[in-house]
Amino acid sequence: MALSIANITVAQAATAINATITFLQYSLSLTLVALLLYFLPPLNSANSWSLAARQVHASLWSIILRRSPSHISAHINFFSILSFITALLIAACGIVTPLGLEQGPAVRSNSRTVDAFFIEDNSPLGLATSPRQDFEYSRLCGGSDQALCPGKTPEAINSTEIPPSIFEIFSSTPHGPFNIQFRRYFTSRAGYNFSVTGPQIGVVQSMVLRDGIFAGTGVIIDMSDSPGVGLLNHTIPLSPDGASWSQDIFWLEPVTTCVNTNLTVDYILTDPNRVDEFNLSDVGGFAHLTTEYPTMSLDGQNINLHEHAYRGAVLSNFLTMITFNNMTQNESYIGKSYPLNTTNTLFRVGNMDTMSLRFLSNATMVSLDTSCRGFGGLDTANISNVGVQCGMFAGPPLRVDGGDERIPSLNSTWSQTLHVCASATRASIQTVNFSTNTSKEFSDLQIARVASNKSVLWAVEKTSLKIGDVDLFWGHVADKYESDSSLWTVRSPSLYVPAGSADIWGITVSGQPSTIPAIAWSKVYETVSDLNYDGKNNYALLNKWQSLLAKDPELGHAQIHNLIWTDIFANNLVGMETHSTLVVQNLEPSVTYDLRYGIPLLVLLVIWVPSLVVSIYLLLFGSLKVSYIRDFLDHTAVGRLALGHSALASPDNIPADSEPVHLAGDDWQNTVGGTTVLYRPIVNVRQRGEVFYNKLAKSPTAFE
Repeated sequence: MALSIANITVAQAATAINATITFLQYSLSLTLVALLLYFLPPLNSANSWSLAARQVHASLWSIILRRSPSHISAHINFFSILSFITALLIAACGIVTPLGLEQGPAVRSNSRTVDAFFIEDNSPLGLATSPRQDFEYSRLCGGSDQALCPGKTPEAINSTEIPPSIFEIFSSTPHGPFNIQFRRYFTSRAGYNFSVTGPQIGVVQSMVLRDGIFAGTGVIIDMSDSPGVGLLNHTIPLSPDGASWSQDIFWLEPVTTCVNTNLTVDYILTDPNRVDEFNLSDVGGFAHLTTEYPTMSLDGQNINLHEHAYRGAVLSNFLTMITFNNMTQNESYIGKSYPLNTTNTLFRVGNMDTMSLRFLSNATMVSLDTSCRGFGGLDTANISNVGVQCGMFAGPPLRVDGGDERIPSLNSTWSQTLHVCASATRASIQTVNFSTNTSKEFSDLQIARVASNKSVLWAVEKTSLKIGDVDLFWGHVADKYESDSSLWTVRSPSLYVPAGSADIWGITVSGQPSTIPAIAWSKVYETVSDLNYDGKNNYALLNKWQSLLAKDPELGHAQIHNLIWTDIFANNLVGMETHSTLVVQNLEPSVTYDLRYGIPLLVLLVIWVPSLVVSIYLLLFGSLKVSYIRDFLDHTAVGRLALGHSALASPDNIPADSEPVHLAGDDWQNTVGGTTVLYRPIVNVRQRGEVFYNKLAKSPTAFE
């Protein structure tokens, strides 16, 4: 059972409790002494009078009712006032001091190894993930004709099984192709009736509208300015107050560069549902087109995607000029428009769209994709031929007449820029920091990614097969394979994923989840795709794309590509790296304190510390003896004074040197202390009418 009170902090509650306790302490003392005096009979033993006097003088009554006395020693007056001040300070400290308390940040404890447990993901992404027990890795090589896959013997050409040596190499670390699997898959037969698992490509839960970094089943999804996906089968430690830990994660991220063609598609909105007529406007793409063939350095892993995109943009503009009746630069100028309609274009005007570099339907039938990518299906598959995808990109429509983009209207003017983009996938090992509270939900995981430049050994299968015939295995391998003759290796912070048949054909490959990066790029650049990201019927998505372009008109196009790839990739792959134990730092609660509220306590300490030090010094070195304190208490007791057995007396009236005067406290209390003493108060006008005093005033007196 608990009591809940709203609109109050813990510190304020503590202050209220302390104030209440302080009030009860002093008020109860007053009431108990009042009751004691009321029920106190006038006739008591000397010991009883001593105890009663001690209770009364120790209470607040002695301060409230006592008049200011005169003829008091300065020393006694000083310590009396100091005692009163400290009593007030103690009460003030009990009330004011807790107000400075506030809940502090969670503090990390020392690192320790604890058991980790799998957490269930009940989101659509988690519910759509297929069970893992039937998944099988497999591979077949060859395009139109069957080919011998790397590592296989000729006798096994018809087998989909992967040689154990390949498994051993690329399973030597948890950051390779055999620690990732298709999220959803189907089982079928291939080759000579071998069972295979094929991917079911789709988007079961789009994350593209989200921001930041978060977890899903088998993945860590980063939808920030540097999007990417980490592959991990999540486990978390059990900790009552939460914990934090770090892990090195196999990380794949999209890398895109877009080059402006300096051509725009402009139109006036006459129908809210479609655009039939529009203009292709020259803003320098034709008039200032270079006359030099764009070069591209094919330097293996040191890839320059800007050169790929620039070549694609130049060649696409050149082909478009040829389509316009072999138009030359002199025939165009900045601002010139070329009327078009839906019959002579290969993209949907009015929507964000991707298309071929040859985007006019009557353009010469030449393939510009190979020139932009830098490889073709007949090139050798190796570590130097990086998997690059290229395409023309018509950005989301932007209103250019000053009106509100959120409110399209008839006869409003709109424009779309045309960019050529080149994209690749980069693999790396990233350090990811996790923290969690006591909850065990995916949504409660707090994740931060730390960019790592740590160089590791990357490997790619070595083969003489053509890119169109094989999808190479690649990944981070153990250092012992650095000189392996069956591998191309490089020690680097990252690896650009090599090109394979999935880049050429754009179709899913059974049993090889490591091809999903290429498949995802194929989906991004498909001219006709079953995955819709144009935002036509999703205004929140369209607003996000427009916001990215408004934030950065050039880099925004690349960011759109990267976010779409990240969404597709995360929806179709899961990581299998699992940790049964984790090195964690428990998150322990802490408090902070506002020192301003500690000023009364500081003043009290200024009084207390020197008092304590001097007192201890006096007691330890015999300047003040405990026996003296005991003797002083005995001889200042009221009962002893009443019987005249106290050593406390006027210098002119020293008590007789009798035996009771010399009796020790305990001896005096056990013998003479039982002597009956009568108290008769002095009756005056102010006391007249008080029942208690009137009752006592009628009694004979032995002690006044």
